[in-house]
Amino acid sequence: MFPSAKIRPLNHLQRQRITSNLFVVVALGAVLTVAAPTLFPCPAFELNDKAARLEAKRKLKATTSNIPVVIKERRPAVTSEEKEE
Repeated sequence: MFPSAKIRPLNHLQRQRITSNLFVVVALGAVLTVAAPTLFPCPAFELNDKAARLEAKRKLKATTSNIPVVIKERRPAVTSEEKEE
């Protein structure tokens, strides 16, 4: 600074305004930081998610198409009259 310039300390009202403004800026920054992924989703994330879903679907389809299905007939229900005999 200039050697002849004197720095005056801030008065109470000026300090209060600076503190309030700093608080508001930090609070808004925190909210925007948390909300940013919702507002601007990462395209690489979406592509990875889509690829993972397609891969899982392909694997499920490949494993379920090769499994033989065995169907057994159910035995008829036993009635109380048949139990007595």
